[in-house]
Amino acid sequence: MKKSVLALLKGIVLVMFVLALVVGVSGCKKAEEGPMEQAGKAVDEGVSATKDAVETAGEKVGEGVDATKEALDAAGQKVGEGVDATKDAVTEAGQAVKEGAQKTTDALKGTAEQAK
Repeated sequence: MKKSVLALLKGIVLVMFVLALVVGVSGCKKAEEGPMEQAGKAVDEGVSATKDAVETAGEKVGEGVDATKEALDAAGQKVGEGVDATKDAVTEAGQAVKEGAQKTTDALKGTAEQAK
C-alpha cells in the first residue's frame, strides 16, 4: 500500500511539473497588443515627449540666464565707467572752482591794496 501511494504521489508531482512547464512556455508567447497595451505605449510616448520638451525648455532658460548675466555684467561695466567719468569731472570742476576762488581772492587783495 505504501508503494502505491508513493507511486501515485510521484505521478502527481510529474504531472504538476509538466503542467507548470507548459504554462510557463505558453506565457512566453507574444500576444497581439490589446487596447490597454496600445494606450500604455501612447502614454509612454507622451511622457517621453513631455520630458524632452521640459529638458529643451530648461536649456533655453539656462541660455537666457547666461545672456542676462552677460548683459548685466556689461551694464555694470558701463555704470563703473560712468562713475569714474563723473568722479573725474567733479574733481576737475572742484579744481576749477578752487582756481577761480584763488583768482577772486587775489583780485580782491589787489583791489584792497589799491584802495588804500
